[in-house]
Amino acid sequence: MVDRNRKKKRWTALIAAAVTLSTVLSACSGGKEPASASNAPSDGDPITISFETSVYAEEPHKKAIDALIAKYNETHPNVTIKVHGTDYENYWDKLTTEILAGTQGDIVQVYPENIATYNALQSGGTFVNLDEKIQASGLEDKLVGQELSKVDGSYYALSNYAWGSTGIFYSKSMFEAAGIDPASIQTMDDFKEAAIQLGGVKDGQYGFSSVIGTHPFIASEWYRLLARPVSGGIYFPDGEAGPYEADRINVNSAPNVWAAEWWQDLIKNPQATPPGTRDKKVSREMFWNGQAGMMMDGPWFIGMTKERDEALMDDLGLMPQPSVVYEGQTYKPNPHNYPIVSMISKDSKHPDEAWEFLEWMTSREAQQIIAGSGMIPSSKEYAESEEYKTENPLAAQFFDFQENVYAPAVMDPPIPELGSLSQILINAAQEMFVGMKDAKTALDSAAEQMKDTMH
Repeated sequence: MVDRNRKKKRWTALIAAAVTLSTVLSACSGGKEPASASNAPSDGDPITISFETSVYAEEPHKKAIDALIAKYNETHPNVTIKVHGTDYENYWDKLTTEILAGTQGDIVQVYPENIATYNALQSGGTFVNLDEKIQASGLEDKLVGQELSKVDGSYYALSNYAWGSTGIFYSKSMFEAAGIDPASIQTMDDFKEAAIQLGGVKDGQYGFSSVIGTHPFIASEWYRLLARPVSGGIYFPDGEAGPYEADRINVNSAPNVWAAEWWQDLIKNPQATPPGTRDKKVSREMFWNGQAGMMMDGPWFIGMTKERDEALMDDLGLMPQPSVVYEGQTYKPNPHNYPIVSMISKDSKHPDEAWEFLEWMTSREAQQIIAGSGMIPSSKEYAESEEYKTENPLAAQFFDFQENVYAPAVMDPPIPELGSLSQILINAAQEMFVGMKDAKTALDSAAEQMKDTMH
C-alpha cells in the first residue's frame, strides 16, 4: 500500500500556487466544456484513451490493470488504452502540472480526498460531472466508497477498482502458546492486555510491532486505533467535517489527549511493544520473523506475506480493530477506507468511451481480475460472493468488518491545507511517542500551529 502522507506537505504548496495560476488563466480563457458528442467517433473507429494512475508502478496492480485492458480489448479491439503509471512519489506533482497545461489523461485515478482539490484546478471544474451516468447505471449503492466520490453533492468519480481498510493481523501459533483466544479481544484494553501477555512468553518476543520513528504511521496508527473513534476527528470534529476553520481545530480535544496518553502507556511497556524506533518495513519484518505477535495493516499485507514465504500463510490470523472504551462509553472503530476512484477529464475527446470502460470495470469479469491487485474489489456483490470468499478468505473478512463491525469510515478533510496539518501532527506524534513529551503540551502546541495554518 502506498504511503499517502509522505507527499502531502510538498504538493500542497504546489497546488496552492497552481490554483492561483489557474484562476488567472481561466479569467482570460473562460471555463472548459466537455467534449462535444458530435466529435464522437463512429462505432469501430480506432480510438486511444489515456489512463493515469499512481498504483501501476506496483507489480500486483500492473498485472491487474494489464489483464483488465487485455480482457476489455477482446470485445473492444478498436480501443487502445494507454496507461501512464507514474509512481506515487511523483504522481501528484505531475498531475497538477498536467491539469494546468490541459494535458491530463482521459481517465485519472485518485483517492476520494483528492477529488475536490484537482477538480478545482481548472475553472468550471477539471472533470466530468457523473451524476447522470452513475444514476442511470444503477451503481450508486453497489460500490464500496461511492458515497465518498462527491463534490458539493455531485459525483465526479466512480469507485470502480478496489479498496482497503485496516485490521489487526496476529500469529496463530504465538496466540496459542500464550493461551489467548483472539475472539476475546473486543476492546483496546483487551488488546493491551494481550500484547503484554504475548511479550511475557519469552525473551525477544513482543506483543505488537507498532511504528515508532519518523514514518507518518507513528501518527496514523495511534489516531486510527484510538483517537478518531473517541474524538470524531484529529483535525476537525464531527468526522473531520467542515466548516474547515481555525476555531474548529480538534487535535488537542480532551479525547485526543486521553488517546495519546493511552498510547504512550502502551508503547512504554517493554513487553507490549519492542524497544527502539522502527518504520513499517521493520514492523512487518518483526512480525514475519516471530518477534511480534500482532501488527496493524490492510489486505495488501496478505499478498506481501504470501510473496515473502507461502508457509507463513498457515500462521496468519486476522481480527478487526477493537472498540475503544472512554469514560464508560464504547466507541466502534472507524478506520480509513481507501477506495481508488476514477474520474474523466473534461478535456477528453472520448468521454463516452472512457465511461464505457470505467463502467465495464464494475462488471463481475473485471472485478475477478481486480481481485489480483491485493486490494478488495469495489463491487459489494462480488466482494460478498462465495467465489471471492473462497478464493480470498482472509481479505473477505475486511468486507465483513466494514459492513458489520466498523462505524462509518472517517476520512481526512479534503482541503488544500491537509499536507501542512498532517506534517504538524507527525511532528507532535514524534514528540509524544519517541520523546515521550507530555501529550497535552504537545497537542496544544500542534493546535496553535494548525490554527496558524488555517488563518
